Amino acid sequence: MAPSTIVREAVTMMRSHPNRRAVSATLPRVATVVLCLVAGLGGGCASTAKPRWPWSGDKPARELGDSDDAEVISSERATADTGTGWDYFKGENIKKRWKKLLGRGPNEAVARAALAEGDALYRDRRYDDAIAKYKVAIDRWPDSVIEEDALWQLAECWFFTDRYPKAEDCYDELVKKYANSRYLDRIAQRQFIIGQYWLAVDRRKHLPLLIPNVADRSRPIFDTKGRALKAFEHVRLNDPRGSLADDSIMAEANAHFLDRQWIDADYYYGLLRNEYPDSEFLLQAHLLGLQAKLRAYQGPGYEGGVLDEAELLADQTLVQFPDQLGKEDQDRLVSTRAEVAAQQALRHWQRAEFYAKGKHYTSARIYYALIARDRPQTLLAQKARDRLGSIEGLADVSDNPFPMLTAVLNPDSLKEAELDAMAESEELIARENDAASGIVR
Repeated sequence: MAPSTIVREAVTMMRSHPNRRAVSATLPRVATVVLCLVAGLGGGCASTAKPRWPWSGDKPARELGDSDDAEVISSERATADTGTGWDYFKGENIKKRWKKLLGRGPNEAVARAALAEGDALYRDRRYDDAIAKYKVAIDRWPDSVIEEDALWQLAECWFFTDRYPKAEDCYDELVKKYANSRYLDRIAQRQFIIGQYWLAVDRRKHLPLLIPNVADRSRPIFDTKGRALKAFEHVRLNDPRGSLADDSIMAEANAHFLDRQWIDADYYYGLLRNEYPDSEFLLQAHLLGLQAKLRAYQGPGYEGGVLDEAELLADQTLVQFPDQLGKEDQDRLVSTRAEVAAQQALRHWQRAEFYAKGKHYTSARIYYALIARDRPQTLLAQKARDRLGSIEGLADVSDNPFPMLTAVLNPDSLKEAELDAMAESEELIARENDAASGIVR
C-alpha cells in the first residue's frame, strides 16, 4: 500500500469521529507521525535486504562461497581493522581489503568445512589434495585454533610427501605464531629428523654453496648443511627445555667438529656444558671440547687464552668424571695436560728469547722465571734456569740514542718508561697466578 493511501484513510477515519474539533487540532501531528513510520518501515525493508555483488548477476550467494551460517558467525560483514594513517598502506592491510572485496574475507564456517575435508583426505593419504584444503582453512580464519591445526596438518602433508624444506618452514611458522602450541614437542622431533637427514645427504653428495639443487625436492635449493644446522637451532630455540634441546646442540657441535671448524665446535660444546649439566652428552662435550680447543690454538705467535681454557677443562674432566673415564681416557687426558703445559712454556720461552736478543734483560728474566717457577716439569724449565744465570746482572740496553739530551729536555720520560715496564710485568705475573689457581681471564 502506498504511503499517500495510508494517510488519506487515516484522515477520513478521524473526520468521522464524533468530536471532530479535538481531532482536527491533532491532525497535523498524527499525519507527521504516520508519515515517519511509513518511511521508516519502507527504508528498513530496503536496508535489511542482503546486498548483492554487482558482478554476481542472478547467481545466488551460495554459489559464491557464501552460506546462511556465515551471516551470523563471519566477520566478513563487520568493519575490519585495516589500519589508520600510514598503516593503511601496509601490504597486510591492502591484502585484507582486497580479499574482502573479492568475498574471501574471514569466514569460520568455510574454514571449519575446509579443515574437516582436509582431515578426511589426510586420513586417506591423499596429501596433495589435503594441502589445498588446509591452505583454505588457514586463509579464511586466521589467528585461531583452526589455523593452528591447519598449519600443523599442512606441515605434516609436506613432511610425508618428502618436501622437507616446505615442511620445516611451515613448522617454524607455526611455532612463531603460536609459541605455546600443543604440537611443540612433535615439531621438535620433526625438525630434528629433518636436520639429521639433510646432514647425511650433504655428506653423501655435497653441493657447493652457489650451485642450486634442482632435482631433489627433499633438500633445500642452496646450502643443505646450513639449513640442517638452522633446523637444529630451531629445535633448541623453540623448545629450550625439551627432550631434544641438548641433542640438537650436540649435533651442531659434532657437525662443526667434523668440518674442522674448531672455534664453532668449541662454542657449542661449551654451550652444552654450561646450559645442560644433566645431559647424557656431558662427558663427550668435555672430551671433544678439549680437543677442539687444542686444535683451535694456532701457535706461540698467536693469542694463547685458549690454552688456559684447555688446561682448566682438562682438570675439570679428571675431577668430575673419575668413575666414567676409562684407563685409556685418563691417560689421554694426562698427556693432553702435559702437552698444554709444554705449549705454554714454549710461548714464554720465545718471548724471553726475543727480549734477550734485544738486550732487554729485565723482561727476559721475567719470562725465564715464569717457566722455571710454573712449568718445572717441562723440558724448557732447566734451559730457562740456565739462561737466568747467564744474564744475571746484565743491564738493559737503552732505546734512547741521546740519553743526556733527553735527561735535560724531558726528564719525566725515563720515569714513565720505567713505570710502564713495571706495570707490564706485574700484569703478566698476575695473569699467570690466576691461571695457576683456575681463573681464566
